[in-house]
Amino acid sequence: MTIPSQSRWMQVLVLLAALGTSSCDRSEDDLRRALGDPILDAFEIRLRGQDAAQYEKLLLGMGQVEVTSFGEPIRFEPSSNARTMDLAVTDHAHLLGRFFLPRYVKQVDITVRLDDVGAFQEAGTAGLVNAQAGTIQFMTTRSALEQRSRVVIHLHLEDSLFDGLGGKTLLPATYIAH
Repeated sequence: MTIPSQSRWMQVLVLLAALGTSSCDRSEDDLRRALGDPILDAFEIRLRGQDAAQYEKLLLGMGQVEVTSFGEPIRFEPSSNARTMDLAVTDHAHLLGRFFLPRYVKQVDITVRLDDVGAFQEAGTAGLVNAQAGTIQFMTTRSALEQRSRVVIHLHLEDSLFDGLGGKTLLPATYIAH
């Protein structure tokens, strides 16, 4: 067994010091991401109908929700109740589901796609809602989400539903509240 000379130890120490300082250039967020940050914060996505006075019922369902951060998917767990929501009940924000945000993520992009077809009932008339264009997209930040641990999409029904052939067409007019 050979014992390294003192100059060899100095070379090893210089190399370790160089590696240590180069890793300091990485941000704390990069390190957490690299280590697999185990701490996740849960946030809700909700949908609430607004301006629905003329509707006795307005049934829509959630088709798909995507939550991403800079193109990377964020885990989303849909609510089973989001498949049949009555948005004519305007005093309730329906739970679409929850997403789980790692601590290092500071902003997310959210896309909510509604089912292609819904139904409505108003003043004794009923029909179908064509919701194929029912996609809602927005960006939000962690600091805004942390205010109440949720984001609520307010869907203005009076401004979103238009008479069409044999029913109504949905073109979402929304605002986002935290």
